Amino acid sequence: MIKKITLTLVSLFIAIIALFLMWRFWGYLGDKDPNKTFLMPRLELSQVEIISLTSQKTEMNVKVDINNHFPLSFTIDSLQYRILINDMLIFKNHLNNSFSLKRNSLSQISLPMTILNDSLAAVIQANEQANLDSVEFHFQSSFITNIIFIKHFHVDIKRVVPRFYIPEVTAESFEIDSLNFSRASVELLVSINNKNAFSYKADSLAYEVSIEDNQWIKGMIPDFADIQAKSVTNITIPITISFKEVSQTFWDLLTKGNKVRYNLHLTFRIESDNNMIDQSKVILKSEGSVKSLMKVLE
Repeated sequence: MIKKITLTLVSLFIAIIALFLMWRFWGYLGDKDPNKTFLMPRLELSQVEIISLTSQKTEMNVKVDINNHFPLSFTIDSLQYRILINDMLIFKNHLNNSFSLKRNSLSQISLPMTILNDSLAAVIQANEQANLDSVEFHFQSSFITNIIFIKHFHVDIKRVVPRFYIPEVTAESFEIDSLNFSRASVELLVSINNKNAFSYKADSLAYEVSIEDNQWIKGMIPDFADIQAKSVTNITIPITISFKEVSQTFWDLLTKGNKVRYNLHLTFRIESDNNMIDQSKVILKSEGSVKSLMKVLE
């Protein structure tokens, strides 16, 4: 009797597995996704989200959807991943935080990355020579699981994404709008060079300007700026300078000329239809000689 019950249970278990494998096989045949999998979880790049852009580095999150069509929940103990752009290794990392994948469900993980822009120089140069406005984003990963019979599995995903140039900011010149014995109202003309093949808006535009070691002059520009594709956009920044605070600097400007330096920091958030860069924070910096901005006064 016991053998009969055991045999029945084993047969039922095998039948359930067979039915599941048949169901997955038909689903696999009908799936047109190039990244489809038979039993292992399927990964898809949901979004490449740029958080911050500077001339030195790019900070971003790569959001990955994981579709676990396995009938069991399991845990990912660790994850190794790397990013290649046009087959050139740009970034690699090891994530030790464990996370669970529920059975027959979709989960999303966010992988933080910081890429030094020097490592992208060769890729950008090759694209410019080929006159290409996109790059191949290649995501490779290796998952370590707590499943006894599948300790690890690998995923390889490719996607073509728009090439993105970091905007370049340049302080062009300044004009004295008004002047008295205590202060000067100055308009600083700044240009933003957008080499990208698409336009976007610069919102929440803030600036910080300093001359030599004087206190930073800070402000906000209330309206957004339309940054046109493959063009230079000029922005006027109103600045009020107190002679009391910078009297020594102005004396140095008269006596030392080009040795008096300025620093300009410009930050804004991008508004764009491109989800990859929308709401990205951009931090631009420029520095140089104050006298080089005074051509209009010569």
